[in-house]
Amino acid sequence: MSRPLAELASAFERVAAGELSTRVTPSGASELKLLGASFNTMTGRLEAARDSLKQAERVAAWREVARRLAHEFKNILTPMSLSLHRVASRAAAVAPEERAAVHESLGLLERGVDQLAQLAEQFSQYARLPDPHFETLDLAEVAKAAATMHEREEVELTVEVASALLVRGDSLLLSRAAHNLLLNAYEASPRGARIELRTFAAGDRAVLEVLDRGPGVPESLGERVFEPYVSTKKRSSGLGLSLVRDIATQHQGTVTLENRPGGGACARLALPRLEAAAAQGEA
Repeated sequence: MSRPLAELASAFERVAAGELSTRVTPSGASELKLLGASFNTMTGRLEAARDSLKQAERVAAWREVARRLAHEFKNILTPMSLSLHRVASRAAAVAPEERAAVHESLGLLERGVDQLAQLAEQFSQYARLPDPHFETLDLAEVAKAAATMHEREEVELTVEVASALLVRGDSLLLSRAAHNLLLNAYEASPRGARIELRTFAAGDRAVLEVLDRGPGVPESLGERVFEPYVSTKKRSSGLGLSLVRDIATQHQGTVTLENRPGGGACARLALPRLEAAAAQGEA
C-alpha cells in the first residue's frame, strides 16, 4: 500500500509545481487503483483547462493587436483618401502630354488605398467578431449566395450544392466564412484555373467544400494556417482563415485545409446537420 501512496504523493508534488502532464500507474488495492485513476482524470482535466485558457489568452491578445492595427490603418487612410481626391480633381490642369501618366499613377494609388482599406476591414472584423444569432439555414443557399459575389473572368467557378442542407447558424457569419474560403482559393489560383464549390451531407455533418488548383499548403505551416497573421500570400493580413476557424467553433463545427492529389487545396467547413440532430433527439 505504501508504494502507490508514495507515488501519488510524489505526483501531487509535481502537479503543484505546475507539471500538469503528470500521470500515475494505478496499482495496489482496488481503492488505491481507483484513487490513481481519479488522479489521472483530474490532471487530464486540469491540463485541458490550462491549454484552453492559454488559447483564450492568445486569441484575446491577437484580437487586441487587430483592433489597434485597424485603428491605425483608418487614421492613415482618411487623410490619404482626401489628399488623393484633391490631386485627382487637379489632374485636368496637367499638361496634355502628361495626363496619361498622371491618370495611370492615380489609378495605382487608388488601388493601393483600396487594398489598405480592405486590410483595415479584415482587422476590424477579426477584432469584433460578433456573437452568433442562430436560426435555421440552408447551407446550400449560403454557398450559392457566396458564389454570386465571386465572378472573375480569369478563374472558372463551378457550383455543385445539395439542397435543403439545414443547419443552425448565423447567416452573416456563415456567409463571411464561405466568402473567405472562396477568396483564399481565388488568391491561390493561377489564371485559367478552376475552383469548385460544393455542399453535401456527410453523416451527421453538413459540409461546405472549396477546392482549388493552387500551390497547396506548405508542409512547414500545417495547422498554423489557421493562426492569425500567418499567410503565404503577399499583401495579406493572414486573418481570413482565422476568422473561418473562429466562426466554425462558434457553430460547434470544424474547418480543415488539406492538399489535394495532383496539386491544390481542399478547404472543408463541417457543421452539425439539423436533420441528424433532430433524428438523434427522437432516438
